[in-house]
Amino acid sequence: MIRAKKSESARIAPGMWCSISIMIALGLAITTLYACSAGPALSADQSRGKRIYEALCDKCHKLIPPQSRADHEWTAAAERYGVKLKLQPNEVTLLKVYLNRANDADFR
Repeated sequence: MIRAKKSESARIAPGMWCSISIMIALGLAITTLYACSAGPALSADQSRGKRIYEALCDKCHKLIPPQSRADHEWTAAAERYGVKLKLQPNEVTLLKVYLNRANDADFR
């Protein structure tokens, strides 16, 4: 049986293994950091609450970062403005769910 001779260019030089390992480790680290920086995913209810927040609250004023207020302040604001905006009770609940979750320290 005749075997094809491997070309010298197909071999990885012994000193290159360290460089390849470093590049792979660096790529994994960057991927991990990117995935973690996106933050935790929102639940379906939290996503709906976020859409309500961005669609309605932005009409009258600049959006206030959720972490700038305590949960009880967001709850009171959602109930007060829910009445003014004639939101359905479930929409007010979704708004509170989003704002209180986005206000959590572990969410930021």
